[in-house]
Amino acid sequence: MHRTLSEKLQAILQDGMAVIGRHRESIAARWNEKLGELKKKQHIAAHSLEAAIELLSKHMTEANGEAREWLKTIGEAWRSHSCFSPSNKMTFVFTMLENAVHEVVQAIPGSTFHDHQAVQYLFSKMYEAVFSPTVDNQPDIGRFLEQLAVSRQMPIHWIAELDKADGRFYVKKLYGEAEWLPTDVHMMGADTIFSLGEQLLAYMPKARGKKRVIPLPWEESVFLFCTDEADHQVLPFLLHSFELFHAGGMALEQTKQDQLWKDAVILFDRLIMRAKSLQQAVEYISSGFVSYLPFERCALFAYSSVNESGFGLYGYKLDIDQIKSIREDINALPLIKQYVQQLQLLGNHMANVPPIYLSDAAEGLPAKYVEQFQLESIVIAPIYAPSENRLIGAAILDQGPRQPFTLSSDIFTAVMKFGQSAGEVLAKFNGGRPELVPSVPHLSPREIEVLKLVAEGASTYEAAKRLHLSEYTVRDYVSAILQKMNAKNRTEAIVKAIRDGII
Repeated sequence: MHRTLSEKLQAILQDGMAVIGRHRESIAARWNEKLGELKKKQHIAAHSLEAAIELLSKHMTEANGEAREWLKTIGEAWRSHSCFSPSNKMTFVFTMLENAVHEVVQAIPGSTFHDHQAVQYLFSKMYEAVFSPTVDNQPDIGRFLEQLAVSRQMPIHWIAELDKADGRFYVKKLYGEAEWLPTDVHMMGADTIFSLGEQLLAYMPKARGKKRVIPLPWEESVFLFCTDEADHQVLPFLLHSFELFHAGGMALEQTKQDQLWKDAVILFDRLIMRAKSLQQAVEYISSGFVSYLPFERCALFAYSSVNESGFGLYGYKLDIDQIKSIREDINALPLIKQYVQQLQLLGNHMANVPPIYLSDAAEGLPAKYVEQFQLESIVIAPIYAPSENRLIGAAILDQGPRQPFTLSSDIFTAVMKFGQSAGEVLAKFNGGRPELVPSVPHLSPREIEVLKLVAEGASTYEAAKRLHLSEYTVRDYVSAILQKMNAKNRTEAIVKAIRDGII
């Protein structure tokens, strides 16, 4: 089973927690050194930093648990502390705490960029947990029911949230009027919802008007609403309120998904911007598609608009030599050819170049590659530089040999943004050249056939006869070969072709 985007990013958070957990003593010591420096300078943030160190040190022993739960605990503890408030001073405190961790990690032999990035991502999410009460982007059903119970738009006396165990119903929580309830209300149970409602009504103070209990199932819960009004007056209001609550939850879930792919893009950008050479950029881009998105393999290709060809550059979790040996004329790839033509028709300054998703790779790639790499579902991500309006290449992504998958809208968007970032970085390292063309020239299948015959000692007449071509056509092929290989004569072309593995 392959990990989702959420699970991939969760793994990075867990790695950040693991780094802190392994070195918590050194980190705590470094934090206290920072605190001593601030106290010596009588800095205004010293008191807040001391309280923050105390809080985090208390919870660092729990840094081997589930990351999101740990962040939630930190957030609740932080917001309940009287010393803390959302201010520039607290931003300074957070920055100082994180920088101290990075200093400790930097001093550890064998530490990696991934260690630093995991710590950085963990602290960014910790900041959100502290200063955003909706860090999990989950609607608060309790708060919603409490507001509904005290609303003046409908005379609701109380709302009971029910629980079911061993075939009986119990009161899990009650919202609204509760002074009249016995202290052991949570032990109150009944075989039916009706009977439990009757028990609750029996405890209520006597008052004018007939009170009734209306049950309402919602998702996996059941709620009882006590009111003076008839069912037909109350139910439309309740149903509309719950629909609004559900819509709010859906909006929050969408916000959560948007934040996830944006997090992935930020992490990817930070990785590839570290590249100091074209080769490093190629390697970081290929690994980044897999590290931050729910894919397992990545093959990176360059595109030449001059030759209308694709060239293998690098493979991550694939045989690199096999990828580099791939050179294909896109005229032999109808789907890719059509896609490139569509991009050309769109003209200049395309803001976004969408990826191609194929549930069956055989619909767009030659059968020999589908079989060689055991391809099933794939995504073809354009590597496009918007600043230069240039298609540089493409990344072919999948979730492993013979693994089908679907592509969600958030991953679709993330793949497109990754492709844009990768395009800009590759364009920067390409030295202003119009094509990211490998040093090995691309020859068409027919040109390779002609070159092989020439290498075997065949004359122009013999090559033409064996290939069922005219001598003039063979001469044209030879001229094209010499030009592409920048060779002065046939002998030099043959030597270069053997050296580069073309023949």
